[in-house]
Amino acid sequence: MFAEERRQQILQQLRQAGKVTVDELSARFGVSAPTIRADLSLLEKQGLLRRTHGGALPIESTLYEPPYAVRELKNLPEKRAIARVAATLIQDEETVLLDAGTTTFEIALQLKQRRGLKVVTNSLAIALELMERKDMEVVLLGGSVHPARRATLGELVRHALDVLYVDYAFLSFNGVDAQAGYTSVDFEAAAVKRKMMQHARHVIVVADHAKIGQVAFAQVAPVQAAHMLIVDDGTSPEAVRALEEAGVRVLVAPVT
Repeated sequence: MFAEERRQQILQQLRQAGKVTVDELSARFGVSAPTIRADLSLLEKQGLLRRTHGGALPIESTLYEPPYAVRELKNLPEKRAIARVAATLIQDEETVLLDAGTTTFEIALQLKQRRGLKVVTNSLAIALELMERKDMEVVLLGGSVHPARRATLGELVRHALDVLYVDYAFLSFNGVDAQAGYTSVDFEAAAVKRKMMQHARHVIVVADHAKIGQVAFAQVAPVQAAHMLIVDDGTSPEAVRALEEAGVRVLVAPVT
């Protein structure tokens, strides 16, 4: 059996069983465990499954979040298009909260053109990017550091948010669905995002088309809890219509 054929059968078994292990695949195909691990590593790099200790899970798992280094490159033109539209909503001398995320990081880059902003964030990457701007004050929300997200989370972040109110909050999610609402991969991130939404005059969700219709593990809020959702033009018209009918205003950012 060719290696490519074996990998296709691995994916088929994964879809049918919901998970696979190195030992069972090694026995089924009569190859060594290192060979199977190499197969799984290649399939993960192709975005077709998620490696776990001793096996793999489907990429669609509601608990799965790709590494930050992978997420920051995925759909980058779309994220930049969304960020350009998002930045037009902000005027000089306003207060802005940026959730930790790769799309919100692109918004931070766009906001470098503004003057007199006060930017609140739990993103280490955003804080580092903006901290040397002389005409901008950056407030980093302290809490438990999550290296995989390059962010702070936890009770301390939520307590800090209790005494803050901002003009605009920009948030990102693992999933945005007309029925399931805004969802995250875990309760800790969900709790912080929910608190952020409660402390802004205008709540803006940013999501590229790959997030639309996806549902992650923990619900944060229904779609109508945001004042606006900004997506890219790769989002289907049907999905946009469903979200608008669910109660959120949708702006579509053209990707140039």
